[in-house]
Amino acid sequence: MQSINRTRPPDAIQKQAELSRLIARTEESVATGKKFTRPSEAPSAWLEISTISKQATIEDGWASNIGRARILSQQAESTIDTLSSGAARVRELMILANSETLAQRDRDIIALELESFRDQFNKLSLSKDNYGGYLFHPGDPIQMRIDADVMVTPAPTRQEVFGDIDIGGGMTEDLDVIMADMIDAVRTGNAADRSDQLAHAKSVSDHFATVIGRQGVQGNRLDEQELRLQESKLNITERLTALESTDVTEAIAQFKSLLVNLEAAQQLYAQTGRTSLIKLIG
Repeated sequence: MQSINRTRPPDAIQKQAELSRLIARTEESVATGKKFTRPSEAPSAWLEISTISKQATIEDGWASNIGRARILSQQAESTIDTLSSGAARVRELMILANSETLAQRDRDIIALELESFRDQFNKLSLSKDNYGGYLFHPGDPIQMRIDADVMVTPAPTRQEVFGDIDIGGGMTEDLDVIMADMIDAVRTGNAADRSDQLAHAKSVSDHFATVIGRQGVQGNRLDEQELRLQESKLNITERLTALESTDVTEAIAQFKSLLVNLEAAQQLYAQTGRTSLIKLIG
């Protein structure tokens, strides 16, 4: 006897199986909150998610660098601020030392205070950062990448802070040498020597004001870049949510539509079966 199923269209069976599979997948999508679980279910979305995830990982690295750079930048700014305050006091001492009514004994006391500042400045030049390295690097500046084409120097080099101080006349000098000359001028120099060193004290004070200003600019760059990365992270999160997360309202509407199509396919399949049976009997 000939089987009834042999007279039914194979594509009708396949269509019902496909609709059943889509219904099951839609149910799973609503239950898990995920649009798909395998790349084959949405190749283009899966590729975009992979690309976005890689970019997010890179940006997380940049954000980490910003965090570390900010710690170094703030430590450097605090140290330079201490240097600037010390330089202001050194200038006050040199103004006092230039008084013609001052006794030599008083100048010797001023020289002792200047020596203490010299020692303090030398110790600060060797300050260590929170990671165990030199805060003011003795060689090339340490740079950190905070974007694809953006590098930042969280702290100036030792030379930038303690060397190359403009003392006028196109000349530059190291801070330690300037301090040594000031001390000598106060102890054993004449009025002209002390006057020259007073001008150098102003140069030192101006130098640290400039350095601390540049450091503030670096801090602003870090803040701006951090805001940009935060905005990017927000956009990435929103895009990943749109790609991965199930729109429940849409999924339910699709589920209902699939059910209607499945019922219609089943009815058509059954009708085809009855027609085939009649033909067989007839």
